[in-house]
Amino acid sequence: MLHETAASIETFIRRQFRIVPDDPLFSRDAHLFERGFVDSAGVIELLMFVESTFGVALEDEQIFSDRFTTINGIAEILHAGSRAAVR
Repeated sequence: MLHETAASIETFIRRQFRIVPDDPLFSRDAHLFERGFVDSAGVIELLMFVESTFGVALEDEQIFSDRFTTINGIAEILHAGSRAAVR
């Protein structure tokens, strides 16, 4: 599930922000904001995508955490949230 979530986020980011497939700096662990893949307006688009696609409402602590800076980190936030909801 974690891999599928990350793949969905990666596909959105590549498409929405026009990242070429062979960009050597882009990976699921690349810092999306520091490397310029997602700009300040793009953060809102990314957040809207994540919340609508995965049916979640992220808390400020999650959005402003270091994990929300990479594709894998965002997927981990979503995965941790879904496990917590099951408990």
